[in-house]
Amino acid sequence: MAQVSLAKITPYVFKLSNGLEVWVVERRVLPFAVFKLVVPAGSVFDPDKKAGLAYLTANMIGEGAKGLSAEEISERFEFMGADFDSSCGKDYATFSLRVTTRFLEDGLKLFAKVLLEPTFPPQEFVRVKNEVVGEIMKDHEDPGYVASEKFAEVIYGNHPYHRPSKGYVETVKAVSRDEVVEFYKSHYLPEGSKLIVVGDVDADEIKKKLEELFGGWLGKAPEYPKFEYPSVKAQKVEVAKEVTQANIVIGHIGVSRSNPDFIKLYVANQVLGGGGLVSRLFERIREKGGYSYAVYSVFVPSLYKGPFKITLQTKNERAEDAIKEVLDEVEKFVKEGPTQKELEDAKRYLTGSFPLRIDTNTEIADYLAFVAFHNLGRDYLNRFPDMIKAVTLEEVKEVIKKYIHPHKFAIVVVKKKGN
Repeated sequence: MAQVSLAKITPYVFKLSNGLEVWVVERRVLPFAVFKLVVPAGSVFDPDKKAGLAYLTANMIGEGAKGLSAEEISERFEFMGADFDSSCGKDYATFSLRVTTRFLEDGLKLFAKVLLEPTFPPQEFVRVKNEVVGEIMKDHEDPGYVASEKFAEVIYGNHPYHRPSKGYVETVKAVSRDEVVEFYKSHYLPEGSKLIVVGDVDADEIKKKLEELFGGWLGKAPEYPKFEYPSVKAQKVEVAKEVTQANIVIGHIGVSRSNPDFIKLYVANQVLGGGGLVSRLFERIREKGGYSYAVYSVFVPSLYKGPFKITLQTKNERAEDAIKEVLDEVEKFVKEGPTQKELEDAKRYLTGSFPLRIDTNTEIADYLAFVAFHNLGRDYLNRFPDMIKAVTLEEVKEVIKKYIHPHKFAIVVVKKKGN
């Protein structure tokens, strides 16, 4: 499998008559295929008072289709040994089908029916809404989630990235079935969506089948709206919670995935805190200071400017000292940059580990869904290692100073009151 993953992966890209863009990778290693539909219908489209609308809509897909109940849909997929899954983030929603070659035609027909003819049964709507409310309540038991959610609220102001994709308990409860139906009609449209196909398929044959099944789906998805970003300012927020360890998030708004400097920042971040056991932050915070078991930094790749954030956990009473150590290390990193050896080690790790992240049909489909959505190019997987290798020390030092501003960091700490 590792050898197969090293082979060039260049999808065959075409559009159906309705404008749906399809990416096909013929991969006959195993007798199954993965289909992944990317719909530009993420939570950025939610009204503030109905936050969670997009997530709830995505979760209702598969809960009933023309002539089929939720139970019948589940049973049919199960009979075929197929897996159907849906998810919704801030930028887009995705729907996946994993099916064996034996049941490919039947599985694809059911997949299309579920996606294109949902009925949003009232009784299932009530159940799914209650499940989402339960998910949100459970999420808030996790101090790491609370810290991350509060961090987004602090740095994004009124930008829709300040809200969790699932919404809030009160906003989800306020969403009606009619609003879900209307959101589906307005956003689940072929022009703007992408369908990824990876596995034991013939590109020409699958093109004909997809045209038959999806060709009647018509319409163009709305454009993504423009939003203003709040001014960056240093601030610190503490959230009291009965926890054994303080959960800390530090950072500010970063860059969008379309930013031409993103790859350079990706390499730079690998040195700072993306490399797990070999990063600057790991060495300073865990190995030397013994503050935390793990510490990570990341530029979250997003349609709009995603966050740059550093996350860690430490003992309540050591939180302030840990924060000082993090800030000191980041300031040093911004001022001096990495060494040539650190840069080469980071590039070697990123290029060496990359094939292992795309060695299954599902992983390739997931990666290509991201690539297609962000318009990174059909040959992106092949170009990625060379793009990493081309990053220079001077470029890394330049982008660090340009995009990382420790004096403007927002700091969120969820810890026990009184520590």
